[in-house]
Amino acid sequence: MDTEQWWRSAVIYQIYPRSFADSDGDGIGDLPGIIDHLDHLNNGTSRSLGIDAVWLSPFYPSPQADFGYDISDYRAVDPVYGDLADFGKLVDEVHQRGMRLIVDLVMNHTSDQHPWFAESRSDRTNPKRDWYIWADGRDGGPPNNWLSSFERCGAAWTLDPTTGQYYLHSFTPQQPDLNLRNPRVRAAIEDVWRFWLELGVDGFRIDVAHRLIKDSLLRDNPGPLAAFRRHHSHPELRQFNIDRPESHDLLRELRRVLDGYGDGLLLGEVPISDDSRLVEYFGADGMHTVFHIAFWEQPWDAAAFRTTVDGMSALARPDALPTYALATHDISRTVSRYGPAQARVAALMQFTLRGLPCVYYGEEIGMADSAPPVVFDVDGRDGQRVPMQWEPTGTGFTTGTPWLPFGRDIATANVRVQDHDPGSMLNLYRRLIGYRHASEALRFGDYESLRSPRDTYVYRRRTAGEELIIALNFADRPIVLGFGEGAGMLELSTSADRERVPVRLTAVHLDELEGVIIRVV
Repeated sequence: MDTEQWWRSAVIYQIYPRSFADSDGDGIGDLPGIIDHLDHLNNGTSRSLGIDAVWLSPFYPSPQADFGYDISDYRAVDPVYGDLADFGKLVDEVHQRGMRLIVDLVMNHTSDQHPWFAESRSDRTNPKRDWYIWADGRDGGPPNNWLSSFERCGAAWTLDPTTGQYYLHSFTPQQPDLNLRNPRVRAAIEDVWRFWLELGVDGFRIDVAHRLIKDSLLRDNPGPLAAFRRHHSHPELRQFNIDRPESHDLLRELRRVLDGYGDGLLLGEVPISDDSRLVEYFGADGMHTVFHIAFWEQPWDAAAFRTTVDGMSALARPDALPTYALATHDISRTVSRYGPAQARVAALMQFTLRGLPCVYYGEEIGMADSAPPVVFDVDGRDGQRVPMQWEPTGTGFTTGTPWLPFGRDIATANVRVQDHDPGSMLNLYRRLIGYRHASEALRFGDYESLRSPRDTYVYRRRTAGEELIIALNFADRPIVLGFGEGAGMLELSTSADRERVPVRLTAVHLDELEGVIIRVV
């Protein structure tokens, strides 16, 4: 394995620009606000998180039909977030702190207000007509039975009265799908990549990478799969609008573009829970890594997590690393899904598995989902997108009125209160990331799942020079585990008062809902 590739040992941090930090008092986060708070991520000391790479969610001009995932200009910054000068400063400030910058690139679709679509819908003979996917209706309705990913949006087709044809939209009607079978569209997207690479970005997070190519004949999805809006595995059948084999050719082309600029990273969002399909998307000459979707879909159950991690370990290419996230702008926060104590154990698991950890802003302080009084998002994801809680009053985020109200937990789930509390979630994250950076076994070691009693998940991470045992107790009762003869050092625990403690491997005591890292000596 090439341990010189920076991303293999990286910890990634996702910033949702609208909700991270507001510099001008309009209640909406922006690029200068992010710059002002970069020391929280990495200032070179143990008082920061020690982040290696920032994933920046969309900041491009957008009508906000899908909160930035409907892009109307690929080569600019939405004025609400700043401008290209602000972006250039952000790149410089990120790099000065030894971090890399990964930007979200939405290629499956644009906004319906993008100039490309304005031309495409103007006339059936327009040169950009086939930059999008247009088709005649069938039997008085849409061209086929494909559905929008969002239930509220119904079918994946909208009739355009100007030309009398339907256009495809995998999400909202304001997000028409690009025709990435068209070489001219592919060339235009490659030019967009080069634009941002020339400005200094270090890679891309590829949105819905499994949707980039659709069936050229626009065939109906098979009956057993027709009702599924997102990817669904079937032993014999495949959907025609998702997970097409030709997508891999496109991703390899784009990987070559990135490789021409050095050691960049392609992080794929591929919402496929079937790992036998997911592993085809990363490693070798495809994307470098993808989110392990099944990981964040598990209930709070040790056996469930063990099964899904072991499954990925068995199926992935030997040199390929998945990315493990506990929450994102699309996924409910860990504290809300599992509970506060469980979230600490989940964090220790995330940072000790063989793969790349990705931290969603606010997870490091244990923020919970909120219940905003107004619903903005078409898919009901407002609750996990509330503003970052820097201090108890909310003024650390904005001096104005925040675009979404803060969570009820702001008095305790904030950076200022947790900063100097040794037992806080924030300081647990700092210790975990610091330990990971110092451990060869966690950064580059093998993964081996170990047999253990019910409600526990135990595994070994090992290199020639270091052996670690990670033991996780998912139960609300103490458990004693045995790992054979020998001695170890309990290096780190989810309980702040249990660190650097010698232990006998024959009987390791775990408190309820506790996770530990043990170094075998």
